[in-house]
Amino acid sequence: MYLIRDKIQAHYQKNWIGSADYQGATSGKIILLFIIWMFLSTFQLYAQDADNASPGAEYHPLFASDDPLELTIEADFKSLIANKADETPEYNSAQLILSGTNGGIETFEIKVRARGFSRRVSLCDFPPLYLNFIKKDVQGTVFEGQNKLKLVTFCRDMERYQEYVFHEYLIYKIYNILTDTSLRVRLTHMQYKDQGKDNPRADNYGFLIEDIDDLAERLGGQETEILLTVHDMCDHPSVDLFTVFQFMISNVDWNVGKPLMHNVKLITIGSGLPIPIPYDFDFCGAINTTYAAAPPNLPITSVRQRLFRGYCRQKGEYEKTIQIFIDHKEDIYNLYRDFPYLSEPVKKSTLNFYDKFYDIITDPKKVKKLIYDACPGNHTHLHEIN
Repeated sequence: MYLIRDKIQAHYQKNWIGSADYQGATSGKIILLFIIWMFLSTFQLYAQDADNASPGAEYHPLFASDDPLELTIEADFKSLIANKADETPEYNSAQLILSGTNGGIETFEIKVRARGFSRRVSLCDFPPLYLNFIKKDVQGTVFEGQNKLKLVTFCRDMERYQEYVFHEYLIYKIYNILTDTSLRVRLTHMQYKDQGKDNPRADNYGFLIEDIDDLAERLGGQETEILLTVHDMCDHPSVDLFTVFQFMISNVDWNVGKPLMHNVKLITIGSGLPIPIPYDFDFCGAINTTYAAAPPNLPITSVRQRLFRGYCRQKGEYEKTIQIFIDHKEDIYNLYRDFPYLSEPVKKSTLNFYDKFYDIITDPKKVKKLIYDACPGNHTHLHEIN
């Protein structure tokens, strides 16, 4: 728009100022041109501000950087871990300590509770956590704008389980590359201390996950908890990207439609159809955790077997989605190549697993067999949780 303003200004200066027409022009014409010029100048300033703005960064700076945060949580972890009840645990008082690169320390009074079900109750020695902030206490800090955040933790204090955390973090980052309608994440170097004790219970890495309400807000939408009959009632380009992505990482641990939503949130933007937002990937084949098992109601025996769970489309429709993955292949692979916290053998093994996905989506015969022919009539789309 400001280019139009510049053209009007140039034309005005060249053809009007000093000309006979200008000398004889009515004051009304001059005023009208001046008003138009001022309006477009003002519009330019707003356009420049919009171009320079970073969505969500001003009031939610936490996810504006990929640099790991140095964090310590001091809490009553003994009682927190001991609570294996089925019902949602209560929040406990805790302190969150942020260590800055310049040696500075910021301490926040927060509340913390265990979250999840299977990892909290049976699978893990240490549960994933919810951190609950007081918004007024974090103003002017990296946590400004935050209320509740999920923290992905180490499950068990072993090197293999630390690798699982890194893998899951990178899977979130893959979806960030593919679409803006994705949850952002921030790597954290964590220490967990029992209150009143100096030595940490554990010292390793985790990551924080953007709250779904914040994601919806930065996209100009809102979360919806409507229970869809089938996941094909979502926005088609979004759900197609979602299902091909789940196929890429070999994940069947999700469900959008009835009887329940599992590892998926829905947002709507304006009057558009719901957009599925995936989370929790530790049961996917790309990570291949020791506790991940294929659901008995699906025709696979291992989480490393890819099973496409998207709905049928007219020929040529999924190719549009596939092209997004092809276009971003190098970005995705470089994400792993440049990541300093995984060993080279682990990186190589993971990229070999993704090579098989790209071998499928670049072969029309395999696309037909493993994507187009994998319609809901051929297998169940319901995820059962025992």
